[in-house]
Amino acid sequence: MREFLKKLSEFKDLTKGEIIQCLEDITEGRATDAQIGAFIMAMKMKGETVEELEGAASFFREKATKVNVEDPDNLVDTCGTGGDLSDTFNVSTITAFVLAGAGIRVAKHGNRSVSSKSGSADLLEFLGAKIDLGPEQVKRMIEEIGIGFMFAPLFHPAMKRVVGPRREVGIRSLFNLIGPLSNPAGAKRQLLGVFSDQFVEKVAHVLLRLGVKRAVVVHGKDGIDEVSISAPTTVAEVSGGEVRVYEFTPEELGFRRYPIDYIKVKSVEESAKVAMSVLKGEPSPALDMVLLNSAFGVFVSGMVDDLKTALEVARDSIKSGKAQRKLSEFIDLSKRL
Repeated sequence: MREFLKKLSEFKDLTKGEIIQCLEDITEGRATDAQIGAFIMAMKMKGETVEELEGAASFFREKATKVNVEDPDNLVDTCGTGGDLSDTFNVSTITAFVLAGAGIRVAKHGNRSVSSKSGSADLLEFLGAKIDLGPEQVKRMIEEIGIGFMFAPLFHPAMKRVVGPRREVGIRSLFNLIGPLSNPAGAKRQLLGVFSDQFVEKVAHVLLRLGVKRAVVVHGKDGIDEVSISAPTTVAEVSGGEVRVYEFTPEELGFRRYPIDYIKVKSVEESAKVAMSVLKGEPSPALDMVLLNSAFGVFVSGMVDDLKTALEVARDSIKSGKAQRKLSEFIDLSKRL
């Protein structure tokens, strides 16, 4: 471990093999807490490369407890990095149910909140769902109702060793990025929000190397890890073996902008109220925000090939009540398994 820390301290990049060896040392208990903290800080200061992120993601994918679902090529995840410190409501979680309501299979990967007021696991648990389901139960959820939730700590036991040092160091790091890149069901289609503009194109190239079918990596210019309703969004689209980077504005799909304060929440209770209001189709900036993100999610699924048609699919999922019914089915089935 010391040789790798020395290399990082000299701002030298690690090879894919070296980052994997580092993570082996960490997860197998050969690295001390001080060394793990130094690794987190050194990677942050140097800046993570595509090769390092690919190596780390490959490592944690291999170590993950797998959910063996048929046809992962057509499975979508909406998991983002979190860590944007914006206190917005659970956009990606609600988006997952809009997609499921449209008939798209979703393997939602998520966790409790670290820096926000409400993580995906916090919201689903508050709404009455059982979140600590094992791989066979999640598989049944996806097979029977088209959506399952994988609570990250249960599916990534190898991450346990870094929890304490991450909390103590208290900065956004490599590990924020690795979670969304390590879907336990092997979802090959992703809508992935990142906490910083500098990672949009980088993470897209990692996804390309990891073999995704179609993905969209986003970061709002207002600092959020979603497609924003209050500012332009930097988008990196992964499709056909290529990465295309562009800027997207809400006006392109006919939406007006709202100040970011309109989509902030102070608690999981408030986030739950927003979620139910959106799924009922009640007009609000939050509804528009979910529709924007859902349009990109539908596009990622491959159901349609343009955002305007994708937006109509998302609207119909909410307007018809299918998205709300999908949430009810999800809660009911999770409690019975």
